[in-house]
Order: sequence, then C-alpha cells, then structure tokens
Amino acid sequence: METAAILFRDHAKGDKYKDLLVNDHCAVESIPVLEHKYLLDAQSIKAVVDDASSEGLAGLVFTSGNAVRALARAVDAYLSEAADENDDSRERWRRILRLPIFVVGKETMDACTSLLFSAARAANGGTRETEDDVMDIRGSECGCASEMVTNIIDFSRQQQSRKQGDGKKPRVLFFCGNQRRSAIPDGIRESGAAELVEMVAYTTVGRNTHDTRRDLIATVDRIVAKCRRNAPAAAVLIWMVVFSPSGVRVVAPLLEDLAHAREPPLVPASTLAAVYKRHAATKTDDVFYGYAAIGKTTMTELASRAGADTMLTTQADTPNAVGICNAIL
Repeated sequence: METAAILFRDHAKGDKYKDLLVNDHCAVESIPVLEHKYLLDAQSIKAVVDDASSEGLAGLVFTSGNAVRALARAVDAYLSEAADENDDSRERWRRILRLPIFVVGKETMDACTSLLFSAARAANGGTRETEDDVMDIRGSECGCASEMVTNIIDFSRQQQSRKQGDGKKPRVLFFCGNQRRSAIPDGIRESGAAELVEMVAYTTVGRNTHDTRRDLIATVDRIVAKCRRNAPAAAVLIWMVVFSPSGVRVVAPLLEDLAHAREPPLVPASTLAAVYKRHAATKTDDVFYGYAAIGKTTMTELASRAGADTMLTTQADTPNAVGICNAIL
C-alpha cells in the first residue's frame, strides 16, 4: 500500500510536518482551509498594560499560535508608537511578560518563545537576553485546554495562599479566538480559584468552499497519480490531517463530496481492513482515506460527525509534528 498525507493548514505552517512526513509517505501536500483576521492593535495593548498596572494580572493564557501571532503584531505596533514617547511603556510591557504564561502544547510555546521574546527584546531597547530571563512558559506538555486548566487552577490557589486575607482572586488574561472552546472558562469558573478575563485576539472563518474543493480534488488526483507511478498495482491511503475543530467542520463535508466527485470514487474507510490483509492490491482503483487529528478537541469534533463510526481515524499522542508522524506511520 502507498500512503500519502494532506495537511489542512497553510503551506508556511505545514513545513515542519512535511519535513518529517516525506520520509515515510509517497507524497505530502498542504491545503489551507481557514482564514484568520487579527483583531488586536496598539490600543488593545495599551489597555492591557494600563489594566495590569491598576488591577494586577497574575498570568497570561494562550491555546493557539494564532492568538500569539495576533498579540505579537499588536505589541510591535504598540512599541513602535511608544518609541518616541518619554514614558515607561516599554518597561510596563516587559513586566507583563515576566508573568507566568500558560500554553497548550509545544507549538504554542514555540510561538511565544519566538514571537513574544522578539517583542520583549524590543521592549528592552534591543538588548539581547535569554528566553528564560524574560518568560516563564508553562504547559508545553499539555495536549488540550482541559489539561492546562489544572495548571492554572493550581497556580491561582498558590497565589491566593501567598496573599492570605486580601480576598482577591488572581486575574488571568486569556487571549483567545472567536470560536474558543469552553474548557478554560468553565473550568476556572467552577473552581472559583481565579478571575478569567477574555480578550478575543482573532476571528476564524472557513476559506471559500469552491476554492478549497477545487484544490482538494486536484491535490488528491495529483497524489494518486504519483503513487501509481511508484507502485501501479498498490492501493493508496491518503491521510487527511486536521489541526482544529473548525478545520474539521470545513474539511469533512468536502471529503463527502470528493468521494462522489472522483472517478473512480474513493472507497469507504470501513473497508480498509481488507486491504491491509493483502500483500498488494489487485485493483488499480483502490483509493482510501483516513483522518488524523492533532489533539483531543479536534478528535472530539471528528467523533461528532455523522458516520464517524465508519471512518478511519487516529489521534496524535502529542500535538506536534512528531505526534502526527507517529500516528500515521
């Protein structure tokens, strides 16, 4: 059997995954399915800095790299505006970055390290420092938001115990998207350990359906042709790798269309077991597909789809390129 993978994310984000997956698969391609609009600006950051100075913040929360990118862009604008001002804006921003930063997964941690550390260096007038000198990032081992909530709650309770008698809950600032899941707000509210302040940093919308469907059909045909050149008699398994619940909602209906649009059609994943029992497929029209989810919340969305019980699905054990690579070997 020849295997391939389609990464449903933009090409720039998919490079790390492709570098690993090409070692084990006939073809690896990327198709963007989501578009993001960043909402934060210099005034947003000024409001955060002013609020932190007056009310006090205990920590920052990110569940995706998109929120980090939205914040970093806004911070760059904020620091540029503050460059000619004779005030303490830069130092006040540096103080915020010294707070604990709670993240989900290594990729979000890496985004904080690379993007927010650049902003921190700018806030220090370009002086070079190590990441550890600036930021305390926690949660890279967490596979989903519900796991990270425990870290936030434990931290908040420790903060409360250090400030016995003041009656104030630690305030935690959550930079999220417009389609954020409820695990963090619900978990913190139910615990009563902290006050969560949400700031919507970006919006997510599905890419134009016509363009995505066109790209998907062309990509599948291109992959099948390449696999046939390598092994004309072998069946082909194409893994559809999805990275978010919103990505699943865009991709799943298109795959249903694809099964009917191609000639010959894709074979349902429920018949895949029979193919594995053969050393080599005898038909040249055997094309199968399966889903690979980056993490638990994405897998939950997959499981909620109609017909999920007949789909071939797998989940990365860690939400990163290595996890996906291991999941679809």
